[in-house]
Amino acid sequence: MTGIELSGEKAKPDATAIRLGASNNNMALEVQYLISNETDNIYNMKFDLEQSVGLYFVMQSGITDGYGLNVSLGYAMNKMAVSGPSNTYNGKDQYDGFSWRIALLQQIPYLERTQVRLAYQSLYKDSDIEITGISLGITYQF
Repeated sequence: MTGIELSGEKAKPDATAIRLGASNNNMALEVQYLISNETDNIYNMKFDLEQSVGLYFVMQSGITDGYGLNVSLGYAMNKMAVSGPSNTYNGKDQYDGFSWRIALLQQIPYLERTQVRLAYQSLYKDSDIEITGISLGITYQF
């Protein structure tokens, strides 16, 4: 679930993310690719987060009692298309900058290397626009 906030109004276009990374001693590097599945409206304008690519340094806690926590810091490049009536803004913009994520992991019983992951992510934020996301997914460590 992604969210785009503009002047206090929110759009919630759906998106799908794929993350790949390499981990060593509770630290990891991770690449994320996110693509929008659907657009949403603010003020009769359609907002579509076309894609987002990010590189993250991930600090991982150990799994204790089946739970773990990850904190990611990195850089994301976000492409967004905006369309609407002729008297409004229409075009594509690039929003690049600092990005962060915090994720809670729960180990799946009997599958040691597999966890359910719930995360909140800030893809971009400035005084005019904020791009965020909440994700729920499966993590598997090879």
